[in-house]
Amino acid sequence: MIAENEINLQEIHEKLNNLCLDGEVCSNCEKNKCLIFFAKKVASYVLTKKVTTIRQGMAMIPNHDLKTYSEDDMIETLAMVLQQCKDCRDNHDDDCTINLIRTCMEYALFGDKLPYQGSVTLYLLEAQKANGRVGDSLKAKYLNRKKTK
Repeated sequence: MIAENEINLQEIHEKLNNLCLDGEVCSNCEKNKCLIFFAKKVASYVLTKKVTTIRQGMAMIPNHDLKTYSEDDMIETLAMVLQQCKDCRDNHDDDCTINLIRTCMEYALFGDKLPYQGSVTLYLLEAQKANGRVGDSLKAKYLNRKKTK
């Protein structure tokens, strides 16, 4: 379990706001069916309530959102989210706010959630297996962000 002061979601929250298709594709926003809206809601909740988990959060993810988002922006956002992961391994909690946002990005990018075993390294291997091109891009963006931070 991670402490609230170990999470920095401000940059991710801003990126999620930019990913929102409001007005472009979604003339009538269906918030309860939108992956980006849900991820923004989780990020906002973390920023305002200072929590690290949301009970039953995984069950709330609108995993049937079929909108097409900017792949590059999604990969960049996922790389940001992975930077916040603390390699919790056996202490991984599916309802961790970082996990919830990451899972939303997975549904949008891969069409399904990927196995996460509490390790970013193992996760990047899973992303590569799911989609080689996206996995390669994600790994490159993650490593680049890690070098610059």
